[in-house]
Order: sequence, then structure tokens, then C-alpha cells
Amino acid sequence: MDSKITSTKLGTIVSGAALAIMGFILFTNPKTAMITITVMLGWVLVIMGVVSLASALTRWSVILSTADLYAGIVELLFGVLLVNMPGFFVTWIFILLGIFILVSGLNSLYGANAMQTLGLPSAGIAKAGAILAIVLGALVLFSPGLFADMAMVICGIALIYAGVVRIVDGVRMSSDHRA
Repeated sequence: MDSKITSTKLGTIVSGAALAIMGFILFTNPKTAMITITVMLGWVLVIMGVVSLASALTRWSVILSTADLYAGIVELLFGVLLVNMPGFFVTWIFILLGIFILVSGLNSLYGANAMQTLGLPSAGIAKAGAILAIVLGALVLFSPGLFADMAMVICGIALIYAGVVRIVDGVRMSSDHRA
């Protein structure tokens, strides 16, 4: 993050503290944080939809106004859905992620079997990785809430780590440091 805020010692320490606080919130309240993030995203989409619709009504070009009209309607509707049903959206995303991982694992298993048929030496490792992906995909597919919480906890840990590193960098930084 190279900006004027983090080019000073105090700015680096403050940004590190902000990262650590956000990470702590994600780590301690994964469900609440996930719902809050989803609702905030929904409001951003609602605002973008309204702006796109207003832009569509003020454009002179038929092609551009039509594109803005369709984009605005989709953004507005999707934003309203996110604001009103954030839990459903989070669950749905992780169900889709589970399906994607499962299909990817099946595809990898097909490739590993082809490698084994060709007599390639790494076919066993490829097959083990494919089976692991299939199992992980099935777990995510049938338990999306657990994995959504785990994702938030992992993000929280990563933010805490990044914040602590930034604080340490700020403390070590000389007082006259400017980027």
C-alpha cells in the first residue's frame, strides 16, 4: 500500500492497527462480519444501479442509454436481493464454490487416470490431489456455512498478521521517512 498515508511512521502504525482491528473483528465474529460485508456490497450495488438508471435517462445515445438501463436494472435488483437476503447469498456462493471444486476435482481425476494409462510416474500424486479436491468440494457443497465461517476466520488471521507486520514496520521506520 504505497500512498501518502503509509509513507509516514504514524500512518504506517495507524494503518497496521486498523488492519489488526478488522482482522480481530473477522476472527471473533465471522457470521456477523460476513453478513455485514454482504449487506454493504448490496448497498453499493443499489447505489450503482440508481446511478446507472439516472445515466440511462440522461444520455443522448440510444446504445449507451440502453446498456446503462440494463446494467442499472441488474445492479439495482441484485443489490436489493443482497440487502434483503444476505445469508442466502453467502450460502449460495459457497454452494457454487463447492460445485466448482467438485467438478474441478473430477476433471483432475480424469486427467490423472489418463496419466496413469500413459505410464507417467507422477500419476499417483495427481490422483491423490484430485481425490482430495473431490472430497473438499463435497464438504464445501454440503456444509457451506461452516466453510464460509472458516473463510472469514482465515481472512481475520491474515489481516491480524498483516496489521502486526505493518505496525512493526512503522515502529522500525525512521521518523523522517518519506516515500
